[in-house]
Amino acid sequence: MKRTAASLALLIGLVPLPALAQSSIIGQIAGDKAASEKLHFSLLFGMNIAYLTGAEDVERSGGFNIGLSATIKLTDRLSVSPEISPFSRKGVATIPFDTTGDPALDPYFAAPAASSLTLTYTDIPVIIRYGLGRFHLGAGPYAGFLTQAKKRFRAEPAPGEGLRYSREVTHLYKKADLGLVFEAAWTVAKPRRGMGLIVHLRYQAGFVDVRGNTVLEDPAAYPRGRNSVIQIYLSFPFVH
Repeated sequence: MKRTAASLALLIGLVPLPALAQSSIIGQIAGDKAASEKLHFSLLFGMNIAYLTGAEDVERSGGFNIGLSATIKLTDRLSVSPEISPFSRKGVATIPFDTTGDPALDPYFAAPAASSLTLTYTDIPVIIRYGLGRFHLGAGPYAGFLTQAKKRFRAEPAPGEGLRYSREVTHLYKKADLGLVFEAAWTVAKPRRGMGLIVHLRYQAGFVDVRGNTVLEDPAAYPRGRNSVIQIYLSFPFVH
């Protein structure tokens, strides 16, 4: 969790400048099509703090999240926002070690210094939001499509030495995930034409047991459960 908090602080401190520059460039190219009274687009940059509900003896894992959203204004207070996040990292940490497939290497990783199961998804949520000034609440469904699942281990056989081992296990996890998203957000920068820099706090609750074909695998080494993700991120509107 300390590593996750440090990464989030770094993200908030360093991301806005290049993101706002990119937003400005896109806005200049697209003009009013990128930002109108009824429709605007935003870049999303943030952090996932993920877990698998039902998994045993594991911890939450952190990872970055980047995406693109479109906000469609329905009324003065109500809007709908479809999004796509092609690199949404989830999973768990401190998973047990099973084997590298090489008996000579296995003893080094028997008690790893760090380990994780990383699940990378393309997420497509659709959020309905209700606004109260600069504050808004939102909720909606999401679909996630698994692009990669990987187990990672790090060993320290001696002070100053490090060994790393990773193995792709995508075939052992389901290709699709479904669930609901709940969100609270605050517009921290002065809105321009109704748009501004927004901080989002979001909870993503998966309905699907992510583990697939593991009949021949060690259940403890391949955690099962539903995605449970806290997301903290910034959205940068394309304002011309």
